[in-house]
Order: sequence, then structure tokens, then C-alpha cells
Amino acid sequence: MADNTVDEKAAFEAIKVPSQSNKVYNRECVFSFQNPYSPGGLYVNLKTFQGVGPDFLPLDQKRNRFPIYLHQQWKRKAKKDAEEDKPTNAPTKFAIGVEGGFQLDDQKIDIIKINTVVVVGPDGKKQKSYPFDGSDKVLPKNVVQSVNSVLARTDSTESKDIFAGSLEEEVKESKFAKDLVQLDNGKKIPNDHEKWACEDSGLKKNLWLNLSTGYIGSGRKETGGTEAAIKHYEDSGRKYPLVVKLGTITPEKVEIYSYAENAMVSDALIDKHLAHWGLDRKKLFQTDKDMTQLSIEAQSKAFEASLITGEGEKQEVATGVGYQGLVNFGNTCYLNSTFQLLFSVPEFKKRYVEFASRVFERSPSDPAADITTQLSKLATALNSDKYQGETDEHKKLKEDTKLPELSDPAAEVKPKMLKKAVARDHWEFSGGRQQDAQEYILHVFQAISRDAKQFPSTPGNSDLTKLFEFASEEKTVDAQSKQVGYKIQPGQTFLQVPIPKPQQSTSKKEEDPEAAQKESGEPKEKKSKTASSSSSATVAAGAKMETVEYEACFKRMLEAYTLQGYTSPVTQQKGVAYRSSRMRTFPQYLFIQMLRFEQVDMTKEGKGYQIQKIRRMANMPVELDIKMLASTGLQKGETALPKAKKAKPQAKPEIVVAVTSMGFSQNAGIRAALATQNAGAEQAVNWVLMHSQDADINDPIQDGDDDDEEEEVDAGKVSQVAAMGFNQKHAIKALKATDGDVARAIDWLFSRAGQLDDDSSSEQKKKKIEPGQNTDSPKYKIMGFISHIGDRATSGHYVCHILKDNGKWVLYNDNKVTYCEKPPLGLGYIYLYRRV
Repeated sequence: MADNTVDEKAAFEAIKVPSQSNKVYNRECVFSFQNPYSPGGLYVNLKTFQGVGPDFLPLDQKRNRFPIYLHQQWKRKAKKDAEEDKPTNAPTKFAIGVEGGFQLDDQKIDIIKINTVVVVGPDGKKQKSYPFDGSDKVLPKNVVQSVNSVLARTDSTESKDIFAGSLEEEVKESKFAKDLVQLDNGKKIPNDHEKWACEDSGLKKNLWLNLSTGYIGSGRKETGGTEAAIKHYEDSGRKYPLVVKLGTITPEKVEIYSYAENAMVSDALIDKHLAHWGLDRKKLFQTDKDMTQLSIEAQSKAFEASLITGEGEKQEVATGVGYQGLVNFGNTCYLNSTFQLLFSVPEFKKRYVEFASRVFERSPSDPAADITTQLSKLATALNSDKYQGETDEHKKLKEDTKLPELSDPAAEVKPKMLKKAVARDHWEFSGGRQQDAQEYILHVFQAISRDAKQFPSTPGNSDLTKLFEFASEEKTVDAQSKQVGYKIQPGQTFLQVPIPKPQQSTSKKEEDPEAAQKESGEPKEKKSKTASSSSSATVAAGAKMETVEYEACFKRMLEAYTLQGYTSPVTQQKGVAYRSSRMRTFPQYLFIQMLRFEQVDMTKEGKGYQIQKIRRMANMPVELDIKMLASTGLQKGETALPKAKKAKPQAKPEIVVAVTSMGFSQNAGIRAALATQNAGAEQAVNWVLMHSQDADINDPIQDGDDDDEEEEVDAGKVSQVAAMGFNQKHAIKALKATDGDVARAIDWLFSRAGQLDDDSSSEQKKKKIEPGQNTDSPKYKIMGFISHIGDRATSGHYVCHILKDNGKWVLYNDNKVTYCEKPPLGLGYIYLYRRV
């Protein structure tokens, strides 16, 4: 019989106060979405400072073998003195921004927190409990200090962004904030929202407080105000520009606008500036629509948004296994939509659900930072109904407080730990700003692939990103010699498809771009992802969109584009070439990105280059045949271009000697010298120290494929990119990936920091795919798609539609999950198809 005795005295003596370097997870289980509000509460191990739900106590004992926990149980109840006529929160139509559950906690709701210190046996069962009141009357002093510190610490996954719910791309610190003038006029603002009113009109909503003068005025006319706030700014000589929106101030966020800077701004001293007028954020909760909600409501009236969200349709709530929504915890709709779509793939479910218990058992010391653990945690939640439904207790709370939109924190899935684990070492995805869903999918895939390589012994380990990879075949026509070259580009994840303007009539040449090429030798130039255009147009409410069929989009994608400065391998002279691309292989799962954003030249209007959205319907079918995209290889009558012969770079002997004298191999020295372009011994030694763990560091350098394209990359552009601190190899790679655009190439490199030498296509290179005819099955069926509402990919809102096995479409709009009768197949941004 197993011994379940615990040496309580020794365990208490071992407890220490968590240092600043210790991560504390005191608000959510590291293996599930259990939190202190959940039935059974949350147990925080006082050795690891990691929270676990009651179901995971046996696992935590097996992993850590430490018996003392802080047990947190929180409950909410209506305050006895809550007035019957207090206004309710305005509902958030798209559930964007910080959810109301954790904000409405002062004037209407009491939070009852019961903390105990418990002793848990090796079997995971509680053996003894000690009520905790913060004193050392019952527990040793070191235990009390440790528990007090754990309770006071902010959970390591919590975001520190003040302005969490904005649709804007970036909120910058106001230049007026640091030295803000605040008048000492004796004015004090009560912390009771019912006592706030516009000093001009008496309005009780849409109120803005001037942080310098204490004046409360209503907002602009288009948002239901009288413009008293901005009129006060004008009448005061434009000296006091900062205002804060009352009714949206909470402990987590505050919305500040600068009239002088004409933008939403942040203020690092906002607590001090509010306190000057007697306001305490800890005592306030949201009573008015924030700017996010107002923006959403304005966008909802647009034709595009109404189609995407099913505005006007009868929306039946979808519940049960596979219908779990995800809470938007601050501009995370891109993340929510991405993972809803990915976990519709059977292989993802199998990998992260079936093997979840074994993954948890073998999870590293910090499960919250482990990608596989957190993916398994989310997958388990999405494939259950544990976090759905509403308890009688919560229903009564909503009735007592008259807050019909009040969310239940015990029934929320917020993948905060996953967000942080995936965003590791990536500053863009680590922040609280909106992101491009396509770029995020690529980043998630890089993280999954890297994790699969680094931890091959993880249960169920598999690099699922390979299911989405395909190889493309690039065709280059040398205009001087009329000869043709073919090259394979492996490791592609997205098929990027343009959305051209609808054509009233189509010529024979437009129907067959290859025929046009053969006739003229100068095919129609293909517009790139950021090509200048003026076709984007704002769609007013009730307007009809232009419609283009998907075949026309694919035909535009197949058109050749012009390569300037191309050195002909035949004539050795610079000239032009024409390049087009087809698919050499078809993947099991196909991602299609519709290029809905374009760069428009507005320099004549004094606005420089602007990103605009292409608002056209591109009708994608449920069943898709992409035979027209299949590669052909060298055709009859075509003459193959000779491969350019280039001198193979040689490593400088003195640099190789410098490396080998440090104890490294000859091959490592050669690799270091070539990787640093023979820059010097110091650079080579630094390189080899950084790459000493590379699997091939001591292998001889193999002759790679003859690359006949390096000379096509403008040397001046390579120098410009390299000047930003990147080596020549990476600069060339980035310029090729971005069609020679220097600015985009630099962004491309920065977004892949730390991953530039991770060759995700190595497996395909081993198989050596040659140019030729694609014989894979070209038939696909849609699985789902992500749509975007707004003007830019890095702002606005994302939602996801998924086609279920029962033939029904379901809309995942953050935490709101509903059936959809008419999915907007023509307005998708990212589509996912499965080969049949």
C-alpha cells in the first residue's frame, strides 16, 4: 500500500517567498482553464508557484512532490446596497476588448475570497487545511510571508497594456503627459458614475473629463454628444489637450484622447492625474461604450461587416463539444480565429487532444511557457463543453445586479499562456496590438515546427506544418534568348491570390497568359501584394460590392511579371525576364490568402503611400478544383536556359586556422568563414560559438543547387538591407521573398528574428523535387475561412467560419458561437481547404 504520509513540519520549513525572478501563476491552472472562480477553486503550489485545478493535483504531486498549496476560492455576489435603478453595461456586440467579468467588481458586486493553506498527500488528496487570514497566529511566519507575496503578485501571464481594447494600430505616449498642467481649482470628481454629467448639456453618457481643468463635457455629435468637451478645449485657448473618457475607466484600462495630437494616446502617469481630481481607478467600472465598441458599431453598419457577421440573420447559439468560444482579452481576435481554424483539422485534434494527458505528464518545469503543453490545454478545452452553460448562481447574480451581459469568469477560455508561449522572442506578437492573421499563422507554424525538432521525444510528436506545405515551380523566360528556366521553391504554406477588378470582357490573351507570353514575349505585368492601385473603394451601408469569380483571381495569379536587371545566362547581358509560378505539388491542406490589402500611391494628395483594403467579393466555392494551377515542367518547343556558372566562394585559410585554434573542426572553420563572408577571424569565431550546437557544424559543405538567380537581386538593395545588421545571405533571401522591396524585406527579416537559419523546407530538399508535371489530385473541399472587418490587417476585427461534419456552418466571433445560414464565402481573407 502506498505511503501517503506527509512530513508537514519539513515541508513548511522549505517554503520560501517568491523572488522577482520566480514566475507566479496564481490566476489560472497551467494545464486547464480552471481559476479561483471555478468549482473547486485553484491550488497554487508553494514551491513552484504554479496554479493547478483540483483535477490536476495528483499530476502536480507526481511532477513536483511538494505537499503545501495555497487554495483560492472566489465567489461573486450582489452588494446588498446595490440600487435597483443603476444602469447596466452596454453590450459589446463583437466581444472585442477586455471582457466585463473582471471589471464590474466594485459598486454592484462583492468578491468573496476564501484562502486556505492545504496539505496534499502524494495521492493528490487533501489531508489538512489551515484558514489563512494574513497573520502568523496559526502558520509559520515564512509560510505567511510566502502566501501574502503570492496573493499580491500579478499573474505572470497578465498583460501590462493599459489601453487594451483599441482597434487602432498603435497607441503612443502623449507628449503632454509627463509635464501635464493640472489646475488647482478645488474641483473633485466623485467615484460614483451616477453623479457625472456634462457641464454644458447635462447629458449622462459619452462624457470626457479634461485632465487639466477638471471640466466634464460630452463627446462629438456623431457619437451622440454636443461637442462640449472639444468646445471647452477651444475656448481655453487650446492649452489643455488631454481628456479621458469617463464611464470606460477600469482597473485594467483607460481611454485617453489628445486634441492636439488628434489621436488616442497613453499616459504613464494616468493614476496620478486621475487622483488629482479625486478619481480612483480601483473603484470604477465600465458604464459607457468605449471607443472600441463605438468603432465596431460604426463598422457594423457597413455592408462588408453586416455580411461577415450575419447582421440581420436569425443567429442560433451553438453549444456542445466543438463549439467553445474564446474570450478576446485585448485585440486577440486574430489569435482566436487562427486556433479555431487550426483545430478544425483532424490531425491537430489528434495530436493535441489524444496525447494531452501524456504531454502534461512530461511537460517541462514551466508548463505555462511550453508550446506543446499550452496547445494541448487549449485543444482539450475546445473539444469539451466544460466551460459552457450557465449556473443558477450566475443567473441570479445577473438578475440581482441588473447586468444582463455579465460574463461568468468560471466559464471563460482565455488562452493567455498560449499567446505568451507562442510569442516568445517575438516583440510584435508579445504586445497587445492587433496583428495580421496570416502572419500569425506563419509564426505559429514556425513555433510548432521548431518545437517538434527540439523535443522529438514529446508524446505524439509530429511536425504538423508539413501537412500544409507545397512546392511551387517558377518559370523564367529570358526576353533576350527566349529560353526558359524552371526552378522549385519548396516549403510554401500560403497560396497568395490577387483580387483583380471585374472585367466586362476578357480577351483571348487574358484567358491564357501563357499564350500571351508566347505571342508577345512580354506578358502582362503581375501586380504584387503591394502593387499600386486605385481599385479599393469604401463600401457604404446598403451598397453592393463588385464581384469577381475565383477563376479570374487564379488567372491573374498565373500571369507573368517582369524582372528588371536580369542577367541572361545566354548573352551575359542585363535585360528583362518574365516570371510566373505554378504549383509543383498539392498539399493535404491548402491555405489560400486573398490579397485584400494593397499599397496605393497618394503622394499627389500629400499622404505618401497608404495601405488600402480591396473590398470586392471573390466568390470561393465549397468544392474547389485547382487543376489550372498545376505545374507543367519544360514544354515541347521550349529550350532550357543553361545554369549560370559562378565561382564557388572559398574560405580564407587564416580565418579557418583562427577557428580551429579554438578547438573547433576544420569544417566548422570553413563554415564560419563562408557564413561571415570572410569578414575576419573575430566574426568567424563569434559565429561558430553561436552555432556550435548546429547538427551539421562539423559536416563538409555540400555543393547546393546552382542558384542562377542571385545576380538578379540588385546589389545596391542587398547592401541597404545588410546595413541594418543582416548578413548577405539573409538579405538576398528576404529581397527574393518580397519581390525586391527593401522596406518589406527589412520587415520580413525583423519578423523572423532568431529563425532565419531555421530551414523549414529541409525535408523537401532531401526529397529533391524536380520541375515537371504535377500529377497530384487537384480536388479540394473547404473546411473554413477567416474574415477581416476594418481597413488594415493589423487593426479591425477577425472572425472565423467553419463547416462542420454535419454540413452546418458555424461562426466563431470570439466568445460568441452561432450557426450561420449564409456564410460570406466571397469575403474571406484566409481560406482552408482539405484535399479529397
